[in-house]
Amino acid sequence: MLDKNESPFDLPGKIKAEILEKIASTPFNRYPDHAYGELKGKLGALWGVPPSSVVLGNGGDEILWMVFSAFLRPGDAVLAFTPTFSEYYRLTELFGGRFLSVPTDLSGDVPAFDYDLFLKKMREESPALVLLDTPNNPTGTTLPDSFIGEVLSEGKSKVIIDEAYGEFARSTWLASAAGKEIPSGALVLKTLSKAWGSAGIRLGYALCGSSLRKGLEGAKGPFNVNVLTQAAAGVLLDHPERARETVSLLRRVRDKFFASVRNLPGWKVFPGEANFLLLRAPFSQEEILRKSEGNFAFRFPLIESCGGENFSWIRITIGTEENMEDVLRFFQSLAEHP
Repeated sequence: MLDKNESPFDLPGKIKAEILEKIASTPFNRYPDHAYGELKGKLGALWGVPPSSVVLGNGGDEILWMVFSAFLRPGDAVLAFTPTFSEYYRLTELFGGRFLSVPTDLSGDVPAFDYDLFLKKMREESPALVLLDTPNNPTGTTLPDSFIGEVLSEGKSKVIIDEAYGEFARSTWLASAAGKEIPSGALVLKTLSKAWGSAGIRLGYALCGSSLRKGLEGAKGPFNVNVLTQAAAGVLLDHPERARETVSLLRRVRDKFFASVRNLPGWKVFPGEANFLLLRAPFSQEEILRKSEGNFAFRFPLIESCGGENFSWIRITIGTEENMEDVLRFFQSLAEHP
């Protein structure tokens, strides 16, 4: 199951026991605390921002839904690099917006982002929303702080800095801004689904500037995060060492897998700073699916610059070391038995 960018590691029994103990003492007959004070306090402390800057969601997907609901009207423009997170396209279409893209050049050894063209388009189109996923999904590339700073300095658009995979990167815009006030028109999207290994509990959150926070709070339901998720997340955040250990291990596995794929004749792999890698395989998607016989679940992102019908792009989530050794053997078998 290497297609959804989940962590391959479940929570250890000790942390699960703490969560179950917390849940056992949680009243089920009462609605959640609508202010979510304790949980917001922990998340704010994690990033050095006041709890009032934190908005919670039922996963990062709900945060994005609230953003589009609050700030996009039919006909408004949305600007992003492409390829990018597929949910951005879907929500733009759902809310009647116009998706504007700046294509990323994938012909070289590393993805090439045209920052000047992006800023030019931003000034010409004045999009309602600017979406910056960093590390970018599916390339795994982190956008430079200097570029994000230029985007924020334009001041006319709501800027969503999607750092769902930020914990895996060497540096991020949020880490560089820790302890500072989030700019008025900015929102940083975070989640417990990736580095924290808790996709199943569904908790996403946003660290918001003042002009976005009020709009988001008005777009969400009154009790959108249930008491069980609150209890689990509260305990999980008391164990940041678990996330750090997981990140460290997955980085090592990722970098080892990257080096191995680079040695496969005809294959191309981009260096990534998330818990996945983007590869270009010298085989069609149909051939890979047929020969995998259902043993591997990969993501095949829609990328126009594929290179021909006998090539395919694959985004692979980093699993355990054993998982990645199995994948590598499968790739090697493709070449040996065309």
